[in-house]
Amino acid sequence: MTTTNILTKTSFSLEVTQDIGFPALRALLQDVAPLYPCFDAWLNFTFRRNMRMGERSVVIAHDGNQLMGAALLKLRREESKICTFFVKPAYRDMNIGTELMDAALATLDRNDTFITVSDDRKCELTPLLMSKGFSVSHSIDGLYRPSSTEYFFTL
Repeated sequence: MTTTNILTKTSFSLEVTQDIGFPALRALLQDVAPLYPCFDAWLNFTFRRNMRMGERSVVIAHDGNQLMGAALLKLRREESKICTFFVKPAYRDMNIGTELMDAALATLDRNDTFITVSDDRKCELTPLLMSKGFSVSHSIDGLYRPSSTEYFFTL
């Protein structure tokens, strides 16, 4: 008997949008919320309000039915920031994060873009960020949580 290994590639689409269902987005980002105080309030009020003003956008990775990842972007003249970057654990190591980051950077289209990363996620995000040209510019202890350090990665 011959054994054959079959590899399947997960199919996904990337979409830049300002029209997203916030309940689905909030559900996707539930693992991120504990890392930042008042995350849900920020998402529902600050992010949503600024999206209506054209200062925020979302890049989503999806399979047509389910959100797989998202990059929440700040698109202001004075600041170009990836506010939140997340891929569901079940979809990691499938190149989704790489393509999502590429789409986020293409959408922001600036060489002064930055992202902050908590020490809880630094190990998993550093290889991707470094591969895209980011480097750590500085860190701040207790920026969002008293017992955490936030690292600033800049292009």
